Amino acid sequence: MEQKPSRQAKDHVFVDMFNQKKYCLELFNALHPEMTDITEDDISNITISHVIVDKPYNDLGFTVRDRLLVLVEAQSTWSFNILLRILFYLTDTYMGIIRENETWDIHATAKLPMPAPEFYVIYTGDKKAPEQISLRKDFFANSAVPLDLEARVISAESTEDIIGQYIIYTHVFDQQIRKYGYDRRAVEETIRICKDRGALRDYLQAHEKEVVDSMVMLFEQEFAMKRYGNRMKEEGREEAQQAAAERDRRRVLRMFERGESPETIADNMDLSVNQVLEWIKQ
Repeated sequence: MEQKPSRQAKDHVFVDMFNQKKYCLELFNALHPEMTDITEDDISNITISHVIVDKPYNDLGFTVRDRLLVLVEAQSTWSFNILLRILFYLTDTYMGIIRENETWDIHATAKLPMPAPEFYVIYTGDKKAPEQISLRKDFFANSAVPLDLEARVISAESTEDIIGQYIIYTHVFDQQIRKYGYDRRAVEETIRICKDRGALRDYLQAHEKEVVDSMVMLFEQEFAMKRYGNRMKEEGREEAQQAAAERDRRRVLRMFERGESPETIADNMDLSVNQVLEWIKQ
């Protein structure tokens, strides 16, 4: 198998961890350390989804006290197009909120009490990324476009908060995959190193067996799917070769019926005389 990190396996920790209010609260505290009175009861509507299906991005959204909508996207490859994805995500999220409130009417004259949004990107790749990105600035060159969306980019490793610890975890995971490949030892070493460094220690200690088993299962699934894909490619290649041979055979017969000699046919078709004679005999 290719020695590259399994994106799906690496995302398992992000999805499982931030689906839990305990760790979602830690993430919010890292973003808003000044809001010290927030509790798990204040957090609701936690959603993790892929806005564009089958792409390697995790989108996390949640509300705080029904007034603050936090949208976070984790990605390992850098692209300014993330701003468009966040815009689509925001639209989908707002539409979901409106549908859930049956008394709300988007056509009414009164303004709907929509929660104010915040946007963050957790970037875990190895390329340099800006600390702040803006739809108006980065897409429209600061022109007078009547639309903007800004997001803060977080990419630094740190043991001080859960975001920096998650970034450490992804980097360690990538390193161990490159070292050991898709193997249980890569996962076990990732967990050992992260616990030693104090990165996601509580979560990994509480869910170590689950994380290892889930990732190994994903490795096996990925290996099986790749093997299946290779087999399909090989079968497709064989079918194409058979179809090409059949076309050549029919052309040889047409040329022979026109009175051309097997030697001339072989020369024109770049085939052996024996092959031409065999097809004629058949």
